[in-house]
Amino acid sequence: MKIHIVICLVMFISATFGCQDTSMNPKNINNDLIIRSTPVSAIPFVGIGPQWGGYDNILRWTGSSTFNAKDWEVLEERVQFLRPGLVRIMASQGWNYYQNGVYSPAISEGVLFRILDFCQENGIQVMYGEWGEEALPNGEVDAAWLERSTDFLKYLLDTRGYTCLKYYNMCNEPAGDWSSIGGDYSLWQRTYEQLLSLMEAKGLNNRIEVIAPDVAIWNDTSLSDWITRPAAYFGDKIQAYDIHSYPTDDQVKGGSYRKVIAHYRSIVPDGKAMIMGELGFKYNPNSAHGITNVARIADDPFAGDDSNMMIYDAFYGVDVADAVVQNMLAGYDGVILWNMDDAMYSDNGDKLKRWGFWNIFGEEKFGSSADEAIRPWFYPMSLLCRYFPNGSTIYPVDVPEKKGLQAVSAKKDGRTTIALVNSHASSYTLHLKAEERLHLQGAKVYQYIAGDGASFEGAKDSKGFAIPNSVEDIDLHQDDAFTVQLPGRSVILITTMQ
Repeated sequence: MKIHIVICLVMFISATFGCQDTSMNPKNINNDLIIRSTPVSAIPFVGIGPQWGGYDNILRWTGSSTFNAKDWEVLEERVQFLRPGLVRIMASQGWNYYQNGVYSPAISEGVLFRILDFCQENGIQVMYGEWGEEALPNGEVDAAWLERSTDFLKYLLDTRGYTCLKYYNMCNEPAGDWSSIGGDYSLWQRTYEQLLSLMEAKGLNNRIEVIAPDVAIWNDTSLSDWITRPAAYFGDKIQAYDIHSYPTDDQVKGGSYRKVIAHYRSIVPDGKAMIMGELGFKYNPNSAHGITNVARIADDPFAGDDSNMMIYDAFYGVDVADAVVQNMLAGYDGVILWNMDDAMYSDNGDKLKRWGFWNIFGEEKFGSSADEAIRPWFYPMSLLCRYFPNGSTIYPVDVPEKKGLQAVSAKKDGRTTIALVNSHASSYTLHLKAEERLHLQGAKVYQYIAGDGASFEGAKDSKGFAIPNSVEDIDLHQDDAFTVQLPGRSVILITTMQ
């Protein structure tokens, strides 16, 4: 059965009558969405975008050190439509600039430089960093690696001229026992000291913002000192902060996730940006979706254990949108989605980390050209990436207490975006208002309504890219409301941005 969205403009006109019993006509405040005029953060929003890059197995999987012309065309066309404000690209010396004891940046010609060229040409900012290296004995700092790493960073900035590189991070998830830092804060601090000294000596400081600590948090605040200690010790040498999070559906929908990430945002020094450096959405392993995920991994010969097989289902796009909006409302200045493409990273040999919008090597290596197709969750993510752009200001939206309901707004250059997310099964009738008058002329209205499996309702063109469901002229104020029927498991986005 199709669910149709109905949007109409409703003028609320109040009048006062002498002895009228107002209890007979109570004001409907329970279904009001009110766009507030005070921004969430004074720091301009950096943007939303996916993890990109890697493809370290491309030669082994395809016999070539770069993509064929068709795959490059597909990738670039899709990312151009996605229009991310920020992407995260990670490198490592063995894959990108140092092999067999020889320093050689030319190793990166096949993939990394082509991706960075694309980002440069399309105005996409990059959070660039390194995965880290093997831990040395006795907690020693790998000074030789840092020397080469900063040489390569200098090469990217000076020789290649990449001004798209906005942030630099030295090591992925250092608080984890799986990282080269192994959770040793002292080693991490000493490594960052050497990194910062090398950057200053090579003229790199103030040319790219150093971001830290890049730790992966759980659903608690136990890693708070990985922010407070660097802030106290390094001061302004750390110019921005980031964490990673992989919440489960019950944490996001139950409210604990929002409280945890808000805490981490609150302890960042004033005036410093805070980025969600990886956002992945998981399902409680004991839930129906969690059990299904394990079964699907077992049935897929190419899926590694580190996979979320719900990427094939339309409801996943709504769930991730819920988490993204909560990050914006918690004051995060950018969000990196995990991730763009299954083919970027392997998990135990030739198995994939299935988390992407597609698998660009579906035909070449993994026996299915259909796996190269755009998956449903690309649709709502493309809307959030495009219409919460770099340089925008994020505004909170008051919402009634309804399960799964989130809303947020953004403004840039006199244009406005409003995103409404309902991750619950119930449909809601809501009245959208604004604290300060908004006139949205020619506003594009997009809808994404998850159905069974991969099916969803949402207008799209022949390439699978989102197009508006309608175009409306909308006036919003405290007495002027735009009534929205928000179906269960849906995302509605209204925008005057181009």
